Amino acid sequence: MPRLLIGNCFTDELAGDPVLLPQAHLKTAAASAQLLIWFAQPDDIVVLPQDPEEELVDYITALTGTPRSAFQVLVPPPGAAGTDLLTADRLANPGFREDLAKAIADRPVAAVVPLTPEASVVELGRALGFLEAVPGHAFVGQGGGMLLNSKAVFRAVAAGSGVPLPEGGVCTNRVDAEEVIAGLFAKGHPAMVKRDYSCGGLGNEIVSPVDGYRPVGAERVLVLPDRAAIRAYLDERWDWATNGSRYPAVVERYVPDSRGIFVEFVITDDGPVFSEHGEMLSAPVANAQVIPSPALPPRALPELVAAGGRLCETLRMMGFRGQFCADAIVTADGEVMFTEYNGRITGSTHIYTVIGRQLVGPDYADSRVLVEYCRWPVPSFRAAADKLAEAGLAYDRTTRTGVVLVKAFSHADGTVRFCAIAEDFEAAEAVRERVESLFLPTAA
Repeated sequence: MPRLLIGNCFTDELAGDPVLLPQAHLKTAAASAQLLIWFAQPDDIVVLPQDPEEELVDYITALTGTPRSAFQVLVPPPGAAGTDLLTADRLANPGFREDLAKAIADRPVAAVVPLTPEASVVELGRALGFLEAVPGHAFVGQGGGMLLNSKAVFRAVAAGSGVPLPEGGVCTNRVDAEEVIAGLFAKGHPAMVKRDYSCGGLGNEIVSPVDGYRPVGAERVLVLPDRAAIRAYLDERWDWATNGSRYPAVVERYVPDSRGIFVEFVITDDGPVFSEHGEMLSAPVANAQVIPSPALPPRALPELVAAGGRLCETLRMMGFRGQFCADAIVTADGEVMFTEYNGRITGSTHIYTVIGRQLVGPDYADSRVLVEYCRWPVPSFRAAADKLAEAGLAYDRTTRTGVVLVKAFSHADGTVRFCAIAEDFEAAEAVRERVESLFLPTAA
């Protein structure tokens, strides 16, 4: 029976928002959708916004052992927003639906695996007769996907589930935002201002009554020494923070010198199943991830898994099923506080499920560390792969160490992502230095 893998990186509501998704991010999203190739198995049908980069497909399938001829790739005609995203109008295109129906060929669909749970996927399943294969279709079909990726909704769900949060609030007006910021400042804490739905720290700003903080997990730090400065900041940035008053802004305590940790689960009919944990590194926004998280304080991981499980159980009761990731910070003294969640396949899922478990082996977390680095400037994907092989840095199945390219070449910034598989983080960093020197000009 075929599975249907759908590379829809963002919901339609975000696709039309040039502030949340500027052109460069759209190009990055198109490249990110191709990570679904990592999950492809024989008989699968993979729906992508654009034709995949064949060099990437050949590279991935050589590692996973799934022959390229064993699965199909379908690309719907362009929609009103172009070809970077799989928007609802593209999934509803009559020609695409006809092609998909032919590819399914009256066989039962085993499962639908979207990058993002979205109502247009539910409607596609309803129209073509595989609705029951869409996980949590009743919840997702009523707009549940937006709830699963909202920072504002997260705080409500987390607070109601007894999950620890940084002090702060969800603010629908400037008066409330001013009060929350001023209240944090009065206690000697800087604050993080977050736009709903932005990711990777790109929608965050840190504000503080005093200088001396560097931006980690945010694009910049602003010093606001008094109430008048707070008010002026909000007057200037409120439209940005709320996307023209479309969504609330989140204001929460910023904790310097804390670690950004994620815990991933699969939410099933029977309950949540813990999958993996890792650490996000930022400079100033997300630029690498380490799986599993190295050297966590002894009590941190059990707390992360237990509290993350409570979030999962609340969402399970609401009707969500599928991949789920909760982000948290672990402070310098070991305190755990959760900061947001995403009910979707993330940029981490394929790292540990495919590269870790399948390529390195089921014991990868005991003997190896997987470190993904976000931006390696290269001439092309093929040039990067060839250079790694020439330098003896490509992944070696015998030693179970080396470098794997994990994402399509981004035409937005001319980079690829790579994963260094090593015995520990220090060894991975040494590999990174070698990789990043490969295209640097050599001295005469």
